[in-house]
Amino acid sequence: MLTSLGVKQGHHALDFGCGEGRYTVPLSQVVGKEGCVYSVERNEEAILAAKERLSLFSDPDVVRLLKSDDIEAAGLIPKKSIDAIFAFDVLQYIPDSDKLFLYFRSLLKPNGMVCIYPAAIPHPGDVDIKLIITKMKKIGLQYVKSTEYKMMHSADMVDDIVHSFKWIAG
Repeated sequence: MLTSLGVKQGHHALDFGCGEGRYTVPLSQVVGKEGCVYSVERNEEAILAAKERLSLFSDPDVVRLLKSDDIEAAGLIPKKSIDAIFAFDVLQYIPDSDKLFLYFRSLLKPNGMVCIYPAAIPHPGDVDIKLIITKMKKIGLQYVKSTEYKMMHSADMVDDIVHSFKWIAG
């Protein structure tokens, strides 16, 4: 799934709201030693679980696990340094998606991607993908595609859709 979404060896990626690292681990394996994965999470228990998982399956020099309650990760990620951003099953917890999307845009390299997985299971504050597409377009991110994948959601395998957007530098 990650390579079909455009992640390559040497890329720099952001796993925003990484939880226990379900996507951080495979991202780190795809980007390899020449790449970097920034993983941002606010829940201390999830961070501890992610650290344990990362120690088993990833090169510790590839992943930067950041604890932050701040949408902008307290300025810890360099601007215009990210090739791919993943916001999987997290947007329903974000009160100001406009601020988040502007932050994502500031991090992206030209031709960088934002991949959104709204979640298979309904949540309070469900994510309206049509509204997201409109918001992304307003900040210069072009809708690319929606692709169905077999994915992990909590402890379950689900068939669900990832929506991708790209910043086409002009």
